[in-house]
Amino acid sequence: MGGLLSRTPSEGHSSPQCSGGSCSTANSNIQGNYSGNTGSNNSNCNININYGDTSPSRKHVEILQCLYTSRYESHRERVPEPVEGTCTWVTEHPKYRDWSEKKTPGLLWLSADPGCGKSVIASFLVTHLETLGNAIVCYFFFKDDNNEQKSATFALCAILHQLFMQRKSLSIYAEEAFEAKGAKFTEEVGTLWDILVKAVVQGGCGDVVCVVDALDECEDKTLTPLIRHITRLPGSQSSDTPLKFLVTSRPYHNIERDLGTPETTIRLKGEDEVDIITTDVTRVVDAGIKDLELYWRRPGGLGYLRNLLESSADGTFLWVSLVLGILKDSVGSSVKEFTNIVSTAPRDLAELYTKILDKSADPDKARRILNIVVAAARPLTLQEMNIAFGISRDGGSIKDLRDPPSGFDMTVKNLCGLFVRVIDSKIYLVHQTAREFLIRGSFPGQGNWQYTLCPRDSNFIMADICISYLSQEEFEGGPLEIGMFGRVSETAVRHYVEKYGFLDYAAQHWPDHFRDSDDGGMKLFEITQQICETGSNRLLTWLQVYWLNNRRFDAFPKDWTHMMIASMLGQGMVVERLLQEGADINAQCEVYGTALNIAAIWKDEGMTERLLEGNAKAYIDGQELDILHMVCEFVVAGARADLELCFAMQKRVRELH
Repeated sequence: MGGLLSRTPSEGHSSPQCSGGSCSTANSNIQGNYSGNTGSNNSNCNININYGDTSPSRKHVEILQCLYTSRYESHRERVPEPVEGTCTWVTEHPKYRDWSEKKTPGLLWLSADPGCGKSVIASFLVTHLETLGNAIVCYFFFKDDNNEQKSATFALCAILHQLFMQRKSLSIYAEEAFEAKGAKFTEEVGTLWDILVKAVVQGGCGDVVCVVDALDECEDKTLTPLIRHITRLPGSQSSDTPLKFLVTSRPYHNIERDLGTPETTIRLKGEDEVDIITTDVTRVVDAGIKDLELYWRRPGGLGYLRNLLESSADGTFLWVSLVLGILKDSVGSSVKEFTNIVSTAPRDLAELYTKILDKSADPDKARRILNIVVAAARPLTLQEMNIAFGISRDGGSIKDLRDPPSGFDMTVKNLCGLFVRVIDSKIYLVHQTAREFLIRGSFPGQGNWQYTLCPRDSNFIMADICISYLSQEEFEGGPLEIGMFGRVSETAVRHYVEKYGFLDYAAQHWPDHFRDSDDGGMKLFEITQQICETGSNRLLTWLQVYWLNNRRFDAFPKDWTHMMIASMLGQGMVVERLLQEGADINAQCEVYGTALNIAAIWKDEGMTERLLEGNAKAYIDGQELDILHMVCEFVVAGARADLELCFAMQKRVRELH
């Protein structure tokens, strides 16, 4: 590969400037009333950018802001550093060299079984490739415990962000999509991929290598198109401008099927490299023993554990890490005690997880924490976990839960043991296998923990926590300020969420948890009415936080009813319950019209049909309009509504009337 710059340091990045894909800009013509669509992971502001007076440097900044949809740097930082001497076998492997030395586009797939160090190898390879300095290196680490790490769109956004940070001139290849679609270009795998390929092929940037870890943890709907594009690499570029991908995953059949034939994929099977991985495990054991000797102040005194650990590890770094952690947490350090710990530690991960959790100081509290961790849309901070763990519908003030008590991290550890980790004040499960161990599948589990958590029930617990928090009396005291032009004040919201540690999470994610509780969420209907009461400060508080993160450029609705909110959020059962209780289906909001207007704006065909069946009407400027006329007006106004959906709605109107 030709000589190119290595990755620029990532220090100094702040949180995403385009919250969920909505970029801020000084030169924009915002379509006010009746504009916009929601319903995806990313934000959905509708912006018509006026580029007449925008300099290339400003455009570059705006595109970068839109692409920074995930904190990809900190996601990589979750991965432990490799023990010295480990992982080097990959760079010495003939298949890696075959992939690396080719002057054509290529894909290297490194597969390995759970707990065998794939993520550590991926992070090692990023550093290794950067050190060589002969290619632009970009990366992304998938994880299904964080919404920012589940989607291929986030992966491609992160890759493009890194590419454009290192070669600013390449951002020109995103301008066409940006001008045509605004921030929403970040939501399409095909669009992002086309930008990446054009930038590499036409931009004269030389060699680009993308390292993507844990492909098996990417959501299915975006994984398939991503794999399809990657496997077509050899036919998409000329031989002198290679774009290479290195991906890791478990050796799952669906990935093996989709990654293609040997003509398009070089596969390095880590599961077949038993001797090499065993050697690396030995290095990890040696390093762990030295660390233990330092911790227990017994230099050279724990060597007797080496053979015990090596013979039981079965080539699994995770098992070694867990047992070393148990040894460090042991009450005593006698030869008898340590020997007993290692000798009796189950070799099967599921049995070892059971043993760890069975030692919990309070199994009920441990189960609550695990439900919260499993259901959370992103890893919670210790402060957020303290609030979520302590809040209830019946008692306590959020004033008592603002700051976690000293040693709260140890409280979590005492309850869940090594099953959870605290990294940078955020709480994670120890490994993806721990998540799989907990979540109920089609087979019965063994013991008190395996397969005992149901996602629907975990989401109900989180919905209850979020809604209980938002319904607190303190939020009725005074609403947030509204900024200029009727829009939410970012400064006011940011200050407020700093004051109330769980507000940002609860306001943004309670609708998702409510939805994923299925019909169980309706048990929370009455308390939900408290936070959705028209004009109440509770409603204005959480809705402004939600609005800032999802529709920041649109006018904020201060007069929405519960019916309108349920229509926006797609809560069909709530709409039906409100209708049963006599709610006015045709109540009008000053800016957005009726619930039917809102359902159409949000392009929710199912909700639109429900409202039409209830004889809902749509209004603009106080005049009733049919649904086709209404949505086409949005198209003319630049709201980019889906025409096929318009006609489907109109057809349904005719069927019903």
